[in-house]
Amino acid sequence: MTDPNYNPQQYPDTGQNRQQYQQPQYGQTQQQTYQQPQYAQPQTNPYAANQQYAQTPQYSQHQYQQPQYAQYQYGQQPYVNPQPADTGSFGWAVLGFFFPIVGLILFLIWKTEKPVSAKQAGMGALVSVIISVVLWLIVFMLALVAGSTAVY
Repeated sequence: MTDPNYNPQQYPDTGQNRQQYQQPQYGQTQQQTYQQPQYAQPQTNPYAANQQYAQTPQYSQHQYQQPQYAQYQYGQQPYVNPQPADTGSFGWAVLGFFFPIVGLILFLIWKTEKPVSAKQAGMGALVSVIISVVLWLIVFMLALVAGSTAVY
């Protein structure tokens, strides 16, 4: 089967391009000629001949120095900025009582850094939740009692 649109046309044979378009025969290897590019020294800029920046900079390897660490005598420690005192004021309990979500978040954040304040905020949130559950149970019981005594 042949394609009616196929036109086997050869490339023009111009002599110098003959090697480029010639296909190797079976068993022959195609040899390519490769020429190494020639590199030359860069030309100097005639306009910058008298300028200071026209000179090639001289680079050297940086000398690395080991960092020096402070040596402390036995029993001495460096000065560390003291943390503010953890007083655990009653205000955190009040905040946790009126805003239990905030008290819970503060408890979870501060439980390692400020344990006394975290305990106050957490206790305020816990007391608030317990009181609200007890009040809802009382209201529910009163509604059941009032509903059962109603006459139909």
